[in-house]
Amino acid sequence: MATAQLLTAGAVALAGLTGLLPGTGSLGAGSVEVGSLASATPPPRVDYVNAITLPTDLEFGGSRVGGLSGIDYDRASGEFVAISDNRGEQGPVRLYTLGLPLDNGRLATARFDEVVHLRDTDDAPYAPRTADTESVRWLPGRAGYVYTSEGEAKVARPGFIREASPDGGFVRDVPLPDHFTPRLDRDGALVSGIRDNLGFEAMTLSHAGSRVTAVSENALAQDGPAASLDGTSPSRLVILDRASGADLGEYVYPVDPVPAGGLAQATGVAEILAADDDSYLTLERTMIPGQGFTGKIYWTTTDGADDVSGTPALTGSERPMRKELLFDFGTVTPDSDCIEGITWGPRLPDGSRSLVVVADDNFGLAGRTTFHLLSVSR
Repeated sequence: MATAQLLTAGAVALAGLTGLLPGTGSLGAGSVEVGSLASATPPPRVDYVNAITLPTDLEFGGSRVGGLSGIDYDRASGEFVAISDNRGEQGPVRLYTLGLPLDNGRLATARFDEVVHLRDTDDAPYAPRTADTESVRWLPGRAGYVYTSEGEAKVARPGFIREASPDGGFVRDVPLPDHFTPRLDRDGALVSGIRDNLGFEAMTLSHAGSRVTAVSENALAQDGPAASLDGTSPSRLVILDRASGADLGEYVYPVDPVPAGGLAQATGVAEILAADDDSYLTLERTMIPGQGFTGKIYWTTTDGADDVSGTPALTGSERPMRKELLFDFGTVTPDSDCIEGITWGPRLPDGSRSLVVVADDNFGLAGRTTFHLLSVSR
């Protein structure tokens, strides 16, 4: 365990936004505490509070802090966990436990408490480029972690959803439906499965941690096109029983088109967060060269959408999930940085529930390590 470290970072300007959120949520260590989002009236407010940005040269536990791509909050202890999407090329594949203390309801510091080196199925450290870890959630009772890897479709390396012990050791994989596995033809072209760098960035737990929900960043290769300037991409959301791996349902989630000037390969679902039995918050982001990153938070639900489990390839006639924009970071900052993780956080002094969003600095290639704080209130 590494020694605790306290950081103070500058905050960006305070701004507010009133949005149409169908309800409020409270999530900790994978368990849901809320009623139906769709029935809440009047609609709550979603307000931007502030953000802190970490120094670019910060080191902790023997390696640089960077690539933070997923975050989760444990309500009982008040501690967060964040995972790095380092592929074993900037130090070991790892996650961090940390505190994000508030000062008068605003983020003021980040305190890194422990670095946990994750281990492969043979209980050895991951070899470079064998894992691209993106999303992380506490297991109930802080009994360990569940995390995702995007895999590497261009070499037919599948992604995975994996459980780890508190010290990072391999516990087991949650089985995935076969049609998510990338497959190449004899010329090396992808014909089915997750697209390269557009796999499982997004994952959440629900039903007291008994269910895992993940969504591909863009459509599977056989299901339709990736997001473009001309249209949406039909991503697949899959709900799995965590214990048995049983496929409990799959649904089409429509990813936004690429905005003008944006990069298609940086557009998609960066994270998903359980809000109720069949409702979620999703985080979508895009990079626009020369301008920075855009980010939006949506409410979405499987209610009324077609269950496409057992369907190897979509036809385009399926009823997709409904989605509704809750918050646009562009209303408060011209560059949200590369936001990739979202979690419910602690109650704020005014009684509102917080959302904490983390941005990936891509180890200096694009963006900064930033934590954003939002409040959700009635």
